[in-house]
Amino acid sequence: MGHMATNEGGGGPPPNDGGGSEGGGGSGRRASPPASWRAVEVFPVFLLVVMVTLIGASVLQGVVRSCGPQLTIGTLIQELAFAGAVLFWVRYVKHSSFAALGLPKRPAGDVVTGVVAGVALFLLAFLVADVTSAVAAAILGHQPVQPKQIDPCVRGLAFQLTGPIVILAAPLGEELFFRGFFYKGLRRRLAIWPSAVISGLAFGALHIAGWSFLLIVPALFMVGVGLALVYEHRQSLLASVAAHATFNVIGFIAIAMGRK
Repeated sequence: MGHMATNEGGGGPPPNDGGGSEGGGGSGRRASPPASWRAVEVFPVFLLVVMVTLIGASVLQGVVRSCGPQLTIGTLIQELAFAGAVLFWVRYVKHSSFAALGLPKRPAGDVVTGVVAGVALFLLAFLVADVTSAVAAAILGHQPVQPKQIDPCVRGLAFQLTGPIVILAAPLGEELFFRGFFYKGLRRRLAIWPSAVISGLAFGALHIAGWSFLLIVPALFMVGVGLALVYEHRQSLLASVAAHATFNVIGFIAIAMGRK
């Protein structure tokens, strides 16, 4: 999510962790420019996302009748809305440079770091989800219903088209919003871990689409924290996008194999 080198709007410079530059964590890595926005501005940006998504859904219902294409195109609209709302706010509301979102300085290293982190985060999420399901089963006295992360009505060509959306559009849109904009805004006043935890909670909450989805919120919270740490370590949105994309690739393959 995007930014000038100045801290207009008050709030002072970002906190310094371990004596390094903002976000450097003492590693000596050159930090991206600080955010010119505050974390609270995530609310009007999210409102823009909701408005665009609802308008898109209304148009879709009048044009596309089938459930699968509706959900596939609707997902694409939502992810593009995340990206568009952030870029619009940064450029036209804050009159800032996109550099503060964390433009890559070492793309190859960002991608390698992201892929390794994405695999590690998937394994962590699998473990956390398994523990969460076991705890829920002990409390309920039976195995809980697992959430369908891709609706069963999305099949055939719609399912195939969902792949690129989940693997490419979702990581870009959500990383711009949660790490580039929200996390970066939190870092103006908070240290790394509080910022990572708060943005991770928001990331997990976004994916609640019914009671059964509560089972995966703890796992997605951990993933959100991990993605924030990847973003912080590399000072690059490309790194967290690569990690998110890798996580989604593995998850999508698992869903596809489960449908056979």
